[in-house]
Amino acid sequence: MDVAVITRIRILIIDNVVSAKKYLTSPLEKIGFRDIQYVESTSRALLAIEKLPFDLIICAYSIQTEHDGLYFYEQLLQLKLLNSKTGFIFTSTTTSFEIIQSIVDLPPDDFIAKPVDTQKLEKRINRVYKKKQLMSATCEFIEQQKYNSALTEVDKVLSSQNNRELFPIALKTKGDVLLLSQRYTDAGAFFTSMLKIQALSWAEVGFIKCLIALDQDDEAEKKIINLACKRETKTIGYELLAILHVKHNKFDEALESALMATESSPKNFKRQNTARLLAKLSHDHETEFDITKRMLAFAKNSVKESPELYKNAVRAGIDYAMSAEPKQLHDIMNATKQFLTQLKKNYVIEEHAEEVKVMQARILYLQNENEKALDIVEQFSRDNSLMSDEALIDKAKALHEIGLKDDAIALYNVLEARAQQRINYSDGQLSDISLLSKLISKEKTEKQRIQLNPKELNKEGIQAFNTGNFGKAFEIFSQASALMPKNTAIALNLLHVISKLQMSTAISELGLHVSRNINVLEQKKLNFEQSQKYKKLRNLLNV
Repeated sequence: MDVAVITRIRILIIDNVVSAKKYLTSPLEKIGFRDIQYVESTSRALLAIEKLPFDLIICAYSIQTEHDGLYFYEQLLQLKLLNSKTGFIFTSTTTSFEIIQSIVDLPPDDFIAKPVDTQKLEKRINRVYKKKQLMSATCEFIEQQKYNSALTEVDKVLSSQNNRELFPIALKTKGDVLLLSQRYTDAGAFFTSMLKIQALSWAEVGFIKCLIALDQDDEAEKKIINLACKRETKTIGYELLAILHVKHNKFDEALESALMATESSPKNFKRQNTARLLAKLSHDHETEFDITKRMLAFAKNSVKESPELYKNAVRAGIDYAMSAEPKQLHDIMNATKQFLTQLKKNYVIEEHAEEVKVMQARILYLQNENEKALDIVEQFSRDNSLMSDEALIDKAKALHEIGLKDDAIALYNVLEARAQQRINYSDGQLSDISLLSKLISKEKTEKQRIQLNPKELNKEGIQAFNTGNFGKAFEIFSQASALMPKNTAIALNLLHVISKLQMSTAISELGLHVSRNINVLEQKKLNFEQSQKYKKLRNLLNV
């Protein structure tokens, strides 16, 4: 790198370890850099970046918390504070698989293990600088969704042998652009040509995405399973499997795959959020509640902590309480109310007043205080323009639970119209936009088909069973199961009804219902009474 260029480059170092200032600044000064600024927190770094842009940011992976550097980088991307010519390098004293996986998921421009070697540091910075200079136009065109122009620019980089050290990143970028432009046949041919040269994981992943887009799902699944069996590609393998399951509306299987993907990258909030939305789609509110609590624990006292995380936890807790066993209800509601209290304490509540009203109404309904819940519902604002999709879904649930079915469906119609306007901006099967769109359609259909709420369904089902109307009881408990597929009592009630129906009449697909509910019960910890009833029903059903 030219001396004149080196002296012009502005560098920001972010690390809360005092000795890091010396160990990083000293080698940088030896290389010839002069404009070096050091801060010990992400909040000060954000102020410095907002004041004046830097050419290179060197950030510790662990700052105030063990993953603050990771979340800070995500924050810069979200706020669009990293322009196409700003390099970002992570540093860390540890190089565990989990940390490397977290960094690869983003990814930054480079990663350097501490202690830093001057020669290696200079080489890495040179490479990052050259990449930023030569690839910035391509990145800008990608951001503007001008994919043909981006391809032209990346081909320019690939046409010169002087850029050989950038060929790996340029080739990967070309594959990404072909996928973004939805030229799946061309992209498939490109990835195939890359794989003939070398077994590159990014080319394998790109080729699988092409197969899924071109409806060659069987071949895609075989290749995905191969990826999922290898430690280094396990995470992306399970993520691709989730994409395939979502494509076929198999949300339970998609959730299982997404959870496997989160295991090896627990600090990846995008993957955690994908699993959370899939849990909502599967009506697996216990898993949803666990994920929201985990996300809050990871985000605590970091740049990632936000009111949305608390609201998600409260909503998930309420939904879980709706379908939980009576013995679980107290603990679930205590935790849920604590999250609501923390939301009110930590943030300006006026900004979230309408959403808090909805949560309070739903909690009152859960506590059988229907008149108080209705009083709050009647105070709901008619202006929903500033509320998020998830806030409006929660509002629709509150309206439906309290008996205002038509108002609830009208709100789902508003949500559907919103989703339709945004679906073109979706970035794939697992994008928040795509999953929320599927959730809205699914919940609207359920609310139209199933007029009663879970508590009312259970009550009517038991009444029908006790009067010997097993056909009606089967229909009612099936509806309750659609809303609460993981509920032990409903699974047992359905098996009990089926055992009676097998003796008196025939209903198609009874076997499917039996296997599904047995699967639910096998995964539950049953009390003595439930366990005895379950054994008796299995004997009656001969399964």
